[in-house]
Amino acid sequence: MKQSIFIIAFFLFSLAVNAQNQIEICQNKTTHLIAKEKITYVQVGDPDKLIAEVVPEQPNMVRVKAVDDFEGESSLTVVSANRSYSLFVKYSDANKISYQLEEFHGDKAGDLKIGPVPEYLLKELCSQILRDCTQKTIQTKSKKDGIIFRLRNLYLKQDLLFFELEITNTTNIVLDMGAIHWWIDDRKQVKATNAQEYQVEELYRHYKWERIPAKTTLREVVVLPKFIVPDKRILKIELLEKALGNTGRKLTLEVKNETILKANSF
Repeated sequence: MKQSIFIIAFFLFSLAVNAQNQIEICQNKTTHLIAKEKITYVQVGDPDKLIAEVVPEQPNMVRVKAVDDFEGESSLTVVSANRSYSLFVKYSDANKISYQLEEFHGDKAGDLKIGPVPEYLLKELCSQILRDCTQKTIQTKSKKDGIIFRLRNLYLKQDLLFFELEITNTTNIVLDMGAIHWWIDDRKQVKATNAQEYQVEELYRHYKWERIPAKTTLREVVVLPKFIVPDKRILKIELLEKALGNTGRKLTLEVKNETILKANSF
């Protein structure tokens, strides 16, 4: 009898938590999640149903929008202030378009910035990749005004993807690194307004180069959570140069799902 009461109580508690952790979105409105502190991780359950990204100008906000009308539910995970919020996302033309993140039930997240592997081990794994030059180089590169941006290799270990990048500065002027952005985007965009993209957050970067000296080639390893790219989409890696008035060069690598599926295990 006591066991039955416990099971019923647990079931009712689960229903209450699920109802509490639900947001509604639609296609013609943008919904925002607002946190008290910086948001460090965002992941959507089904990228064909919704897109979500941290607002660049407001790192404590996430904007969410439906890709199209959909039935049923999807999910959204957001981490802020070392707490993980798992939200159920429903399509509805509701009036509410903003939510306070802390109003939802959240669990202690741990240090997600270094992923499921300790930071000291990530450092050693990245060093191992940079020491090993035996793998055949992936032929994915971008060139612009004397700068060559290349994806050398891609590795998989413990549900993590290790991207080995190479940046070559063939000019006589130092390259000031701006940022490296990771996006999953449509392969073909007929109209800018139809573009559906979402950002993939880095878990760890080995060297964090800020400058590439003249006539120099440097390698870097960036760790991302394991993922695959949905049909008709592509992973874009954008290297931005820091310059006055946003006039810096932008180099973009396009990585197909076939390349990700062939990541080398080590």
